[in-house]
Amino acid sequence: MVELNERYIVDKDGKKSAVILDIEDFKGVMELLKKYEEIETHDTEDVTEDIIEAFKDLKKGKIHLAREILNEL
Repeated sequence: MVELNERYIVDKDGKKSAVILDIEDFKGVMELLKKYEEIETHDTEDVTEDIIEAFKDLKKGKIHLAREILNEL
């Protein structure tokens, strides 16, 4: 877990309404977010394509043995 030196802005009732981060902490969070988005987008696209292909195969009556699929992984 990333250690942050966060501070909060609170409203008149003491409810937190904003976060203040050191610029280096902010840059680190943004870099992690960028990496996560790249990984998430790539994985999602691959899975979506695989699912579409699997449904097309099912409509054509093609089936794949679990062993074959696991060997591809």
